[in-house]
Amino acid sequence: MTTPIQQKLRDKKRTPQQILDMVKSGSWIQPGSVGGDSTECMKELAKRVGPNLKDIEIWNYANFFPHPEFQQVDPKQEYHAFHEFFYFPWNRKARDTNNVTSWANWGWTLGMYFAHYRFTNAVKANRGYDWWFNAASPPDEFGFFNWSYGTNNCKIFSECAKNIVVEVRSDYPWAEGGRFNTINIDEIDYWVEVDVEKYKWPQINEKGIKPKAEEVAIAEHVLKIMRDRDIIQLGIGGLPSAVATAMTSAGLKDLGIHTEMLNFGLINLIESGMVTNKYKSLPGDKGKSVYTFGFPVDVDWYYKTIHRNQNLAVYDIGYTNNIANLARMDNMVAINNFVAIDLLGQMSTGFYEKRPISGTGGFFQFVLGCSQSKGGRACVCATTRSKHGTSRIVPFLPEGCSVDIPAQFTSHICTEYGIVNLRGLNGYERAAAIISVAHPDDREWLTKEAHENGLLAPSFPVSMLPKEGGARRYPSIADRKNYKIPAMSDNIGFDWDPYMSGK
Repeated sequence: MTTPIQQKLRDKKRTPQQILDMVKSGSWIQPGSVGGDSTECMKELAKRVGPNLKDIEIWNYANFFPHPEFQQVDPKQEYHAFHEFFYFPWNRKARDTNNVTSWANWGWTLGMYFAHYRFTNAVKANRGYDWWFNAASPPDEFGFFNWSYGTNNCKIFSECAKNIVVEVRSDYPWAEGGRFNTINIDEIDYWVEVDVEKYKWPQINEKGIKPKAEEVAIAEHVLKIMRDRDIIQLGIGGLPSAVATAMTSAGLKDLGIHTEMLNFGLINLIESGMVTNKYKSLPGDKGKSVYTFGFPVDVDWYYKTIHRNQNLAVYDIGYTNNIANLARMDNMVAINNFVAIDLLGQMSTGFYEKRPISGTGGFFQFVLGCSQSKGGRACVCATTRSKHGTSRIVPFLPEGCSVDIPAQFTSHICTEYGIVNLRGLNGYERAAAIISVAHPDDREWLTKEAHENGLLAPSFPVSMLPKEGGARRYPSIADRKNYKIPAMSDNIGFDWDPYMSGK
């Protein structure tokens, strides 16, 4: 006997072709975000873009699954336009080749970009996007689909779209919550079934990646500022992963995880037994490693790791990246990477020298939130030289760069030559500290530029190079482990609530 839920599932099932038959010229489409990437519907859309289906605008946020077919059928973007908020290589190529695809930061400082009133509306007919395509795991017996690897922005996207299409992947695990990690059949308009053999996720042997010597050196410097019971966030890229690898042999105890991206390095850390999440100051997260998305670049391994694993809790990005939550998390440590930093302390990650690189992602809010955490530390890392041999430390950011972290928010900077903390430093001290971790061959040039531009004292004889726990009256990490910047108290009060207090 067919149950009401089963009947609803049958009634709302469509093929990608049937979905695209309903898409009209001038439509605005949101194709999911990392971990929730649309495949079937986007591939069908690419087949139809042209004179008969034109003026299509695709509001893309971090689709890792590549869609080069759009470049093949409409390379100049005459019939469609991509608006990108986080570049990956496949869409960066479109920009480099044909100067198409817009770029903007997704600016979480005021909430996720798509939560703007331009897009979100309680009345479906008044929402900003015509279509939202997003991958999910198969539904359970109660008609709930699980957002799996891509819980991320789904709550926000669900409030932005007039038509919601779930792309069901049988190779997606059920990720335990958390919150906002499911959607019911009553809340969607249609669903399609993904051919997971045809649309396999790009696979990467993360276990086989060996960190370079420079990355190992950076990891060793980062470990100098870490201690037992730290709560860890790791960003994207090889450097944060190298730090995670180093942690597994560092003998740290009772670590916690509160991160945007769950990756091999963090899972390996969890499996090492060093992660217990026992000392999280957010009571609902004790015993849980918290994340919001993952890259299933090893489909079988990630499935076995995440499926129904109650040691993990997937949350929407409005929780994991919330600056107020991060500020309430004692000993919160963020480890991310940057493209370039200047001697003022300004950092660029998303757009450099008139070219999009990627995007800010959760970088800004983790730097800001961890800096306001009691005992918290925000560490940004990079090798001193890029793959092109150019210095990542420059006197001033060049023309055509995004400033992803303003100078006043920058704290720990780490390269293969050391780690320095810019918090509380004056201008001379800041320039001296940054130059001290630059490549040795670049220090003379940087020092000369700093003197010429008034960033170092021309005549004052006292060394301006601070050292934690030493020179320039700078306290050690241990000395300030219980310190909390009072900024959140100014915003949300002091002692009225033991969990919301800024103290």
